[in-house]
Amino acid sequence: MPGASPDPPPLAGGGGPDLRVLVVDDSVAVRRALSDAIEREPGLTVCGAAPNGLLGLELVVRTRPQAVVLDLEMPVMDGLEFLTRLRATHPRLPVVVFSGLVGHANEATLEALWRGASDYVLKPQGLSAPETVAYLGRELFPRLRALAGRPPREPRPRTPLAPSVLPTERAGPMPPAVPLPATGPDPVPSVVVVGASTGGPRALAAVLGALPADFPVPVAVVQHLPAEMSEFFATGLAHACELPVRLAADLERMTPGVVWVAPGGAHLVLEHDGERARFRLDQGPEVNGCRPAVDPFFRSAARVFGSGVLAVVLTGMGQDGLAGARAVREAQGRVLVQDEASSVVWGMPGVIARAGLASAVVPLEALGDEIRARAGRMPRRKAA
Repeated sequence: MPGASPDPPPLAGGGGPDLRVLVVDDSVAVRRALSDAIEREPGLTVCGAAPNGLLGLELVVRTRPQAVVLDLEMPVMDGLEFLTRLRATHPRLPVVVFSGLVGHANEATLEALWRGASDYVLKPQGLSAPETVAYLGRELFPRLRALAGRPPREPRPRTPLAPSVLPTERAGPMPPAVPLPATGPDPVPSVVVVGASTGGPRALAAVLGALPADFPVPVAVVQHLPAEMSEFFATGLAHACELPVRLAADLERMTPGVVWVAPGGAHLVLEHDGERARFRLDQGPEVNGCRPAVDPFFRSAARVFGSGVLAVVLTGMGQDGLAGARAVREAQGRVLVQDEASSVVWGMPGVIARAGLASAVVPLEALGDEIRARAGRMPRRKAA
């Protein structure tokens, strides 16, 4: 929109003004319930509420929110069109989609992530008012704080936040990396494994879309998504990639030149299959609050491929991937992480960088080229 103000910078530290939240939803009841809950939450305040995307865009300019909670199905202008227009003028403003549970809502929510939504929270169904407030406290409010760069609030008694939503993104300056010992030049990778969460779909499209159709090694991806979104996600990612994209199946052999996507609802792990590797889908407990999780996948890749692993960790909340990155480095593999400036949330890549496990910290726009260079598919860029 002409004359739109730039996104206000996130405020660092534990004090300062409340985080300003704009609510965009066509339901009067939802707007009222959300607004009341946000106003009762310490450190958050509602700066405006809109019944459709068109008015929402006007309020973005007038009220300068630091985060937006967005419905998708609205009259006049829906949430998808709102996102498309918003990202042209406010590319970094955090937007959390507050969506439905089943059917079309899953496809629409994933489309919103492709169009630039930062994260999503499913609308609760059949909960009492106190249960709804507790749900928002577990699921929505930590995301708003993390996306806006605010430290997490101490959990209320009897409603602790799940580990997967305890952000560690702003834990102070990153110390110089002290990589684990490695001998000789960087090995040419035998496999590329990628982990992502909040902001991951668009980041994955950018990184994997830069790989050529003749990329010589297999690529496998763990993105935190529920099972019902898996096929939509793989289909959308395929539109961005020259490589074919497939959902990994139990006992299927991994082959080069394919991007394999972990289906939601199960951990994806690798195991030896003679001289090759195959996938296993593990229905075990959640790890880091997620299933699939990055840690068990990276650990299994390190067991099977050793120093041939090139692990890549993209934007995401929490610290899933930290233990897996350590296993990769202990096996003499390499770990690339997305840099803070280009991450929606520098949680997962940040904890790995702070632990000294990253072989390189790379901007999103350069990660695809870095992977290609390490696979011998293009000259390495000179260091700046």
